[in-house]
Amino acid sequence: MGEQDEVSVGAGGQPAGVMANLADPILNFESLVVPHPNHVQAKAAIGRLHARYKPPGGKRLKARALLVIGATGSGKTTALEDYMRDYPDLTLESVCSGNTPGAMDAAKVKALRDGDIRRIVYVEAAKKTTQRALVAALLGAFGYKAREHWNTSDIIEKIEFYADEMGTSMIFIDEGHHFVHEKDDDATEDVSEFIKSLLNRTNRQIVITGLPELLKITRYGQLCRRLQPAMVLRPYNWTTKQGRIAFCSILGTVERMLDLPEPSGLAGHDVARRWYVATGGEIGIVWKYASEALSLAKEHNLPSLSLELMADVHSSWNRTYDQDEVLDFDTILDEAEEATKAAEATRDSNPFLCDEARLKELWAESRVAADRLSGVTVMNSGKGGSRKTKLKAKGRQPFTPFTRS
Repeated sequence: MGEQDEVSVGAGGQPAGVMANLADPILNFESLVVPHPNHVQAKAAIGRLHARYKPPGGKRLKARALLVIGATGSGKTTALEDYMRDYPDLTLESVCSGNTPGAMDAAKVKALRDGDIRRIVYVEAAKKTTQRALVAALLGAFGYKAREHWNTSDIIEKIEFYADEMGTSMIFIDEGHHFVHEKDDDATEDVSEFIKSLLNRTNRQIVITGLPELLKITRYGQLCRRLQPAMVLRPYNWTTKQGRIAFCSILGTVERMLDLPEPSGLAGHDVARRWYVATGGEIGIVWKYASEALSLAKEHNLPSLSLELMADVHSSWNRTYDQDEVLDFDTILDEAEEATKAAEATRDSNPFLCDEARLKELWAESRVAADRLSGVTVMNSGKGGSRKTKLKAKGRQPFTPFTRS
């Protein structure tokens, strides 16, 4: 290398070329999808709903909505993204260049001359979503904005028009639990009524994903009658034979995808149960741990994922800020003793390092926490979907959002 040559340096002082080489395996790994049972079943349920859609012009089945329910890391968004890969947006450029899977007939190519085809439209519900916020997100996904003077009928008419123009057959709404307002039942009902109207008028199938509290919208009778059976992505259960086999199989698949020089034994009983306690059996969290571990293994040229490495990964996502102990000015520390105490405390709370008895305790604690988080009571409405609220008792006005007074 001559004196005038320069080396591009990235974050952490690593040469940019080295960092790119390290990033490639991580990118490849994170681009893969494990076809585990929950994922396969979720995609199949979406596919069955999708099959109900018939293009305008002929006899059509009624549109329905599918709820995909699961905790954080259960793979809800991954299922949507993976399904959407099979139905990418189409542009005239992509079709003419041959980058679009499947054959395109002349009619579709002609339609593309007037605009893109978006077979699936994806939106993410913002926190504390109102009906207006959901409408804004939907219209924004089509590339348009709602006018202030539009009422509900106008808005749905516009969505139907854009869906027809762009060949949209399905609408995906992620983070749907933001529809549920704990202290405002009427806001929740407004959003539910809007989704029902959207189904009725646009005749597009709708998939809504969310945390378990999303199931509360099933209490609204009018919408409930338009729902498919909910798809619940439960964590794999270590206490059942089927759940344990599935979880170990997933870890074995993950290890093959990591493609490290030496085996890590992830599917072995002792290692697998430690992964289970650390991740709660949620595939998304398993994937996150594996990706970070792969990054560290590549960075330090490690041949496999050891328990010590996984302990570091677990600790990095479970750090807490504790106030340091205040000492007297003249206090003399026994550094060896303090180091031993710190190491013991770390091992005791880390499922990848702790002993057998403590591992069982951590598992029991995680199960109690999981049960508390997923404890959602779904109240089925009575005949006709009636329910009692304080606002209704006072004579709440009929559902008329966006109508100016």
